[in-house]
Amino acid sequence: MSEENEPRNFEEDLANSNNPKLREDWMRIFRIKFGEDIEVSWKDDKETQKGLGTDITIKTKQGRRYSVELKGRRKSCLGKDYIMEIKNHVYDKEDKETRTHLSSYDGWIYTTTAEYIFHATLDEDGESIIECIFYSLHPFKNEKWKSEFEKYEIFFLPTRFKDGRFQWTINKLIPKEVIKKDAFEFWEWNKNGN
Repeated sequence: MSEENEPRNFEEDLANSNNPKLREDWMRIFRIKFGEDIEVSWKDDKETQKGLGTDITIKTKQGRRYSVELKGRRKSCLGKDYIMEIKNHVYDKEDKETRTHLSSYDGWIYTTTAEYIFHATLDEDGESIIECIFYSLHPFKNEKWKSEFEKYEIFFLPTRFKDGRFQWTINKLIPKEVIKKDAFEFWEWNKNGN
């Protein structure tokens, strides 16, 4: 298993995503995209996020509301394709020889109710955004894209939970140019101003 495929710790990932420095940097990106006069509603509670299927709502000065999913990725992903989570398989433990399959469920590409996603690459400390894309999710949920996903490379991400459960997440690696072509709306930013 490569370093990028070492099992993630769910609780650590959740805590890191709620880092106050990272949140402030997200706010900086939102202001670049939507302007200074925005209102942002954070859905901090995990159950609220799962129930609503969205992380934040951004309201612009003009009154337009955007429901948005936020995704971060490690610096080692800089300049690489973006993942779209397709499916999750949950087991009672990690050991492949003795584990029992508990459940499977669709990935966030199918379950989120958010209209848009901000997908950011973070710095080494995970506190600052060095590049991001923003795009409409709807086109990737339709029947055409269910078959399109077959064309792209699978990227497995394992996750450990503190109760001992283990999860294999099946992602597809989608090139930025494909996302840009098929999304109804697409925007990108990087720290170099490109």
